[in-house]
Amino acid sequence: MYPALPEEPEHGPWQSADDVGDFRQGSPLSRWALARYLVGRAIGESVGSTLLLIAVVLLGLAAACEWGLHVTALAVLLVVLAVGVLLLRAALRAVLRRVTATGQYGPVEARLRNLVRDTHADVLRELRRVGLPSHTWTLPLLAVRLIGRRRKATVARLREFDVDRAVSKTRLDELHMVLRESLGR
Repeated sequence: MYPALPEEPEHGPWQSADDVGDFRQGSPLSRWALARYLVGRAIGESVGSTLLLIAVVLLGLAAACEWGLHVTALAVLLVVLAVGVLLLRAALRAVLRRVTATGQYGPVEARLRNLVRDTHADVLRELRRVGLPSHTWTLPLLAVRLIGRRRKATVARLREFDVDRAVSKTRLDELHMVLRESLGR
């Protein structure tokens, strides 16, 4: 009479003791979308932090070249690279802010940021499980792999990424509550 709902994933060792019971807020589609929202923001913020770290290291190397080695040409080149990395970071953050509505939820943004931070380690662990770059400083390589010759293999591995391992039911339920509170529904 009615189509069967998709089966819920089995409980596994990746779930923590603070997972909620068998009920879930929202539809399966909204849970899917919100889980990917948390994963996307966690990866995006990690890549942004990595690019900032790379720019700071480049600026430090430029300072060392100028004052320590007195090689001005190399120092200028490193500063130009650092500025390029900072511009790339700014562009990435602008796109992510637009796509993920970062900063548009006002007072609940801090709770959203905490959810993303709590999800970060689990996302990296799941990326490591599927064999993709999984450390904060190697995440920009994931973008490079999606553009380069290894795109097919990278996309195939990304399909193995299990969102249920990276985002617990508790976090999804809290995200539902945060969004419901912020939207007034």
